[in-house]
Amino acid sequence: MIEMKVESIRVSLMSTNQQVVILKELDGERRLPIFVGRPEGDAIALHLSGASVPRPLTHDLAAIILNKLDAQLSHVVINDLRNQHFYASIIMHIGDDEQEITLDARPSDAIAIAVRLDCPIFVEEHVLDEAGVEPLEESETAEEEDLGAFDDFISSLDLSDLDKDK
Repeated sequence: MIEMKVESIRVSLMSTNQQVVILKELDGERRLPIFVGRPEGDAIALHLSGASVPRPLTHDLAAIILNKLDAQLSHVVINDLRNQHFYASIIMHIGDDEQEITLDARPSDAIAIAVRLDCPIFVEEHVLDEAGVEPLEESETAEEEDLGAFDDFISSLDLSDLDKDK
């Protein structure tokens, strides 16, 4: 399993009802984009921004319940990707004997609870291999080439009659 952190939450350009949570490897450069519903994305972003709300949101309530029941959230893991859907588990310990319980969860809910309880977020290696992305490194040469093409375009324009009245 690879430990990740929430790097950012972005608005999806493909849908107004979705956002994208970007998870980043703690010890690497790979990112894992996960599409989530707008309410879940907002819940994660609200907490990460430190904003306070007058009443507990759903994920706040779940965190409060876990604390009141003396359940310790160990970690969450994005553990599978099937038919373009991510799957996650919440792993917690309950009671004096610290019985381990694993609950199936949507990744968005698992992440929202994990950030509230400051617990680690992991992704299985095979999921990161399949859906992870690495940022492209832009070289200075590529930037100069792009600018060179732009300069060539500007040079090709005929601006001689730009100020003339017709």
